[in-house]
Amino acid sequence: MNIVFDSAKPFDRILVDLEQSVARHSFSVLHRFPLDETLASKGHAIAGRCAVFEICNASLAAQMLNRDPAISLALPCRIAVFESAGQTRLGTIAPTTILDGFEATPEIKATAVEVERTLRQILGDAA
Repeated sequence: MNIVFDSAKPFDRILVDLEQSVARHSFSVLHRFPLDETLASKGHAIAGRCAVFEICNASLAAQMLNRDPAISLALPCRIAVFESAGQTRLGTIAPTTILDGFEATPEIKATAVEVERTLRQILGDAA
């Protein structure tokens, strides 16, 4: 399941607000990729703007990785900010959906639910 929020804010404002929301919720931005700019520099421009953030809560990530190192396949969390049909949108794939591809323990599933709840708050605050 995708978690997507629409926003009336301009694209650049969303980028700033998203970084602030991530920090308020005890996550860190590991990387921010200007995907539209990267593709354009390779001769493949896209119609709208698009940025991808990789974010992480180190404590929760460590807990999950200590239980199952294969969870590293699903880390870090990704958030996309993009323009679509004149609208600025931001979203992520639900961690509980991503975990469907794993034989996750109940503890890992509970952590995924917690992370998903926080991601919804992060997205909602930034939108």
